[in-house]
Amino acid sequence: MSDIREQWRSLVRKHALHFDGPAGDRIWAPELECCRRERLREIQGEKLAMAYRYLWECSSFYHKKFEEAGLGPDSIGGLDDLPKIPLTHREEWLADQERNPPWGTFSPLRHQDWLERGWMFFSTSGTTAKFPRVFRHTTFERDMVTYFGARALHAMGIRRGDIAINCFAYGTAVAFWGMHYSLNHMGIPVISGGGANTERRIMFIENYKPTVLLCTPSYALYMGRKMEEMDKSPRGSSIRLLCCSGEPGACVPATKRRVEDVWGAEMHDHFGCTEVAIPPLGYTCSHLAKRKEKAVDSHMTEDIYIPEVLDPETYEPVPEGKPGILIVSNLYSEAQPIPRYVMGDWITVTTEPCECGRTHARAIGGLRGRNDRLIKIRGLMFFPAAIEDAIRGLPEVGDEFRVELDRVGDMDQVKAIIEPGERDPDLTNQQRQAKVATALKGLLGIRVDVEVAPPGSLERSQFKSDRLIDRRPKLHEG
Repeated sequence: MSDIREQWRSLVRKHALHFDGPAGDRIWAPELECCRRERLREIQGEKLAMAYRYLWECSSFYHKKFEEAGLGPDSIGGLDDLPKIPLTHREEWLADQERNPPWGTFSPLRHQDWLERGWMFFSTSGTTAKFPRVFRHTTFERDMVTYFGARALHAMGIRRGDIAINCFAYGTAVAFWGMHYSLNHMGIPVISGGGANTERRIMFIENYKPTVLLCTPSYALYMGRKMEEMDKSPRGSSIRLLCCSGEPGACVPATKRRVEDVWGAEMHDHFGCTEVAIPPLGYTCSHLAKRKEKAVDSHMTEDIYIPEVLDPETYEPVPEGKPGILIVSNLYSEAQPIPRYVMGDWITVTTEPCECGRTHARAIGGLRGRNDRLIKIRGLMFFPAAIEDAIRGLPEVGDEFRVELDRVGDMDQVKAIIEPGERDPDLTNQQRQAKVATALKGLLGIRVDVEVAPPGSLERSQFKSDRLIDRRPKLHEG
């Protein structure tokens, strides 16, 4: 068999500079993170050409897909050839997996590799009729995950001497294992809070003094309020930094302000997706996280991913600084070096260097929401994150809320169910409803009915929280 697999792994290793530890206190690998954009394109192009050849030889799914697009084994020589490669949609993988259970044929990973060098498999939350969507990874990827993830956590300001408590559930989700291994690579101990309840996690914080909290933004608020109910102070705790994933809250100004106010700590964003990203595709640096009044940008790890921003209808590139949907090519994985995967999240990108010195592109305001989650209400388009920012920016509203969409006749009906905030505790429910409804009308431009629920009555979650319930007929879409 061709040695293309080892050539691919060797190329990835070649560009993993300062693998064992950071070159400096501020930036882990300045030759990569702060390089000229021209040099970055060279690295991306070299990796893209090798990843393509690796898939051509080792993935029957992609060999066929490339041939059907009129491509040959040497069609991709660099970054300029990227548009030749056909896009990959998750539905193609679902169909391939159902035809070829249980793994499908899209991954170039052989079963022999899995048996001899397997690390673990991860899965998405969605399922097909018979199987969850699962992805096998090797010890090679484990090593790369620890290194690339450590670089991102280093950019946030996490250092030796920190102790982390990981409050994500330790299931088959990608990001939480990646964080754990990356922290270990940095020499940082981890308290695994995944199987503990909230009270026990609070006890861990009190007794063992972790300085870094890993959780969803929703759970950060819930846990902080729970501590306050127990007459304990999250602001007075040992936590100095929160690394949040699973929801866009770390880049939503109102949510970020609330979390940071509760904990008296700096909040960071960490995002990716199971299909292409174990190390973060996007992360915040210590400079960007200090923003308070505007949405926080996320650095994109461009030496191991190629992000494209395309029009969702034509799939043509949009100008820099304009919104489009995110397409990602993976440039480090042995099992999933997938080119041009349609993540489908709305994003706006800038290549202006950050004040921290990093030159990789930034997602302005982070990910705005998936294209299939963009909702139309009375002719206006909204992302759930924009509604979250509007509601959580109101002091009359508590931490939890729900938004329900219904359709009566030809009219969309919008109702926000809120809990009372701490400001103006003497307001009657009727007065609070009126103030919040007036404010939301001004912020969103639509009439919103408001219902005030008893404090603590809305469900809390340590996982991803979906606060928008759309009961309208599907015919309404489009």
